[in-house]
Amino acid sequence: MKKIIVLLSCLFACACNIPASISLISVKDTIPTGSILQITQTIVIPANRSYMYIANGEVKKLKNYNTVDIYQPYCTIHLHKEHSQARKISPDYFKVTKIEELERDFGSIFNNNNRFVKHVRSRFIKTNMSDDQGPSIVMHATILTLHSSKQPNVKELVCGHWNDPHEIEPLTLKEMKTALGKLIIVKATKDKKI
Repeated sequence: MKKIIVLLSCLFACACNIPASISLISVKDTIPTGSILQITQTIVIPANRSYMYIANGEVKKLKNYNTVDIYQPYCTIHLHKEHSQARKISPDYFKVTKIEELERDFGSIFNNNNRFVKHVRSRFIKTNMSDDQGPSIVMHATILTLHSSKQPNVKELVCGHWNDPHEIEPLTLKEMKTALGKLIIVKATKDKKI
């Protein structure tokens, strides 16, 4: 009987030391500010747009619907402003000057009142919603602010994915690299002057 009590005590003690969940290491925890992104191919931004989608290492064509699977890691590369003419982002090196992780709660697909509201004690951004008509979906985004003296019109790279609010996790570096493929190479070093 003493052996059973000792065994149960050991099992209980061990169970109490097991973490409830294992959190993944996010891009923000992996890439230091000052790291370098290398764009290896020309990316064309169409007229009257300021961004393009990237998934599985390819630039995705813009249509009247989203051409990427939003539940898998994908990215968008952004310019500062829209323009009436198409523009190009040429192959180049960009310094990462800032990294943020944000969440956006899109609520029901019938809701048109989405807007970002910063929480005072959180590094995330949530949406304040009214007249919610269904379950929420959340986008978790990692935003890398970019700088190149040769191409100052390039603003940022935003990578993320959508999921249920209770299951959403920040992207890992591996997931981000899967989305970018060889189109944009992440160098988590500060070895190049930009």
